[in-house]
Amino acid sequence: MLYSIVNELPMLNKLKQSWRHLKEGKPGQRFESEYRRRKQSRQSPFSRIIFVVIGLLLIAAGIFFLPAPGPGTLILALGGGLIARESLIAARVLDWLEIKIRRVLASALKLWAKSPLRIKVLIVVLALIVLAALAFVAYKIAF
Repeated sequence: MLYSIVNELPMLNKLKQSWRHLKEGKPGQRFESEYRRRKQSRQSPFSRIIFVVIGLLLIAAGIFFLPAPGPGTLILALGGGLIARESLIAARVLDWLEIKIRRVLASALKLWAKSPLRIKVLIVVLALIVLAALAFVAYKIAF
C-alpha cells in the first residue's frame, strides 16, 4: 500500500524519469544533456534552489562521511548530481570526471586481470587492513 502511494508522487516520478535519462545517456555527455533537458522544462526558481541546497547538504554530509568506511563517496556523487541538474559548470565537471574515472577503472581491471593470484590476494588483504583501520578510527571518533 505504501509503495503504491509513494509511486503516485509526481516529484518521485520525475526523479525516476530523470534517473532513467541519465542512465541511458552517453558517457561524458549525460550530465550536460540532463542539465539542458531540465533547463527546457522551465522549472520554478524555487525548485532549482531546493535542488541546489539539497545537493550542497549532501556534499557536506558526504565530506563528513568520507573518512569512515561507508557511503561517503556515494553521498558526494548524489549531491554533485543534484547540483549538476541546475549548473552547467557542475554538469561539465561531472561529465569530465566520469570519463576519467572510467579510464582509471578500465586500466585497473586490465591490471587486475593480468596480475598473478598471489598479488590479488595481497591487494585484497591490504584493502581489508585499510578498511579495518578506517573502521577503527571512525569508531574512536564516533564513540
